Amino acid sequence: MKLIKGKILFLTAMNFIALSVFSQNTTGGVGDEVVTVVKEYEATIQDAQKINIQPAIPELEEKKPKLDYTVPGKEFKDISFEANPLKPIAISKEKMQAYNNSYIKIGIGSQLMPLVQFAYNDNKTKNLQFGILYDHLSARGWDLKNQHFSDDKAGVYLKYFPKKVEVGAAFNFRNYRTHFYGTDSTYTEKQARQVFRTYDASAYIKNAQKNKAEIDIKQTLNFNYFQETFGAAHEWFMAGQTEFQKSFKQYHAITASFNFDVSELKHDSVTLNRTIFTPMVGYAFNNDDWKAHASFGLSADGRVPVFDCNVHVEKRLYEHSIIAYLEYARADHKNSLSSLALTNNFVQNNISIQNSVIGDFAAGFKGTLENFSYNIAFHLVQDKRMPLFINDSADMKRFVAVYDSNTLIYNAHFEAGYNAKEWLRFLLVGDYNYYHLKNIAQPWQQPAFKATLRANYIWKDKISLTLDLYGLTNSMALLPENKTATIKGTADVNIGAEYLFNKHLSFFATLNNIANIKYQQWYNYPGYGINGVIGGKFAF
Repeated sequence: MKLIKGKILFLTAMNFIALSVFSQNTTGGVGDEVVTVVKEYEATIQDAQKINIQPAIPELEEKKPKLDYTVPGKEFKDISFEANPLKPIAISKEKMQAYNNSYIKIGIGSQLMPLVQFAYNDNKTKNLQFGILYDHLSARGWDLKNQHFSDDKAGVYLKYFPKKVEVGAAFNFRNYRTHFYGTDSTYTEKQARQVFRTYDASAYIKNAQKNKAEIDIKQTLNFNYFQETFGAAHEWFMAGQTEFQKSFKQYHAITASFNFDVSELKHDSVTLNRTIFTPMVGYAFNNDDWKAHASFGLSADGRVPVFDCNVHVEKRLYEHSIIAYLEYARADHKNSLSSLALTNNFVQNNISIQNSVIGDFAAGFKGTLENFSYNIAFHLVQDKRMPLFINDSADMKRFVAVYDSNTLIYNAHFEAGYNAKEWLRFLLVGDYNYYHLKNIAQPWQQPAFKATLRANYIWKDKISLTLDLYGLTNSMALLPENKTATIKGTADVNIGAEYLFNKHLSFFATLNNIANIKYQQWYNYPGYGINGVIGGKFAF
């Protein structure tokens, strides 16, 4: 433990040395303005390999959708399949940390589903932004014993940006309670209860103006502590990143970064310590017609170093309507108890933890043509030690992770957006995956195809109507004695409405899973079926 603490102190000191080079110009620069930089969409399949259907509150709420007539790649990638969503997803989205307003939202729904949100964002103080956030959602199923959960999130943040530098800090806490209801009813509520707690702190500093050396520098530090109460496991990590970028000759830039990640996991009598270092150097070019960047480095985690790279090249073939791109990214991806447990809430605490090495080659076309935007891509992914979940033969209500040593994933990805009018918008995203595994028979509990269609209609800037259609195909589950079971695919329809009474007060209602399909993402764990929420919001 002394050795770990020594590493942390050393790494923290080394990363903060970089801050001494913030020598600023006193003239020129961007001044006091807050500049928001939006990165163009770059397709990746890594997020598409896992489907997250855990209950969550929408991060962003708007009274009217923002129509930018470009490929909304980030928004598409955030639309994950949710077969039985237990949230008012139909409400237009507004980020709780968008610093644009403060509000209180209260709702109630079927399955005894209370919803409470509070956000206070102060952006009136000169050179300072800060806020407090709270978010609660819970529900109780009617058909199965112990089929209930509660999810509480709280946080604070602060951003300070005088002329020369920008600094920020945030702290977030989450208490997520669920139950092992995928078993017989002889278990009491306490015996089947699982609680995840996460404590997350972050801080950063970066130059807000060009310094004398014309070098952009950013330093971040993150700390996370994770508790799993059913098995009394806990895990922490401390990570940092130092980033440098120097631009020259208008279109060119040189980049460099250094990342470290120190972590420890304890469960039962086992302790797992890991330290990962990743230095990277790169080059970028952008003249609007051609865009390219390439960075290369090594990830060292005490074993054989892993070659990391990120290469992207794109060319405008016809204005902004047809853009061709190629990219390849390879990295040592850290798996942890928290990442696996928050993907599948019902895992054992003593599951095997192995890092994955993921290489992703992509080729595709994207562009914008008047009101229509699209992105079509083919991905070939090599995932060494890809985690998959199977039922624990000794305890069928729990899952363990198994790893395929070398998986190839052939992926076809498509996304499109069409803004018919200012008041009518359509979004479509889909993925088809073909898995070729080396030493595991099936991609357990992973569907081959999934798709999402979302439509939003605004009437007289007062009423917002939303329709969501989700669909995915069958997947397979591995049971004891090498038996298998089919998890049926599903189609899910959700509708919602929001009425803007005035600039301070609005009301919402949503009805999810209209067909009442009690779909299982994890074997033995059906969803709630049809559910709905009504409520109101007061903005101030």
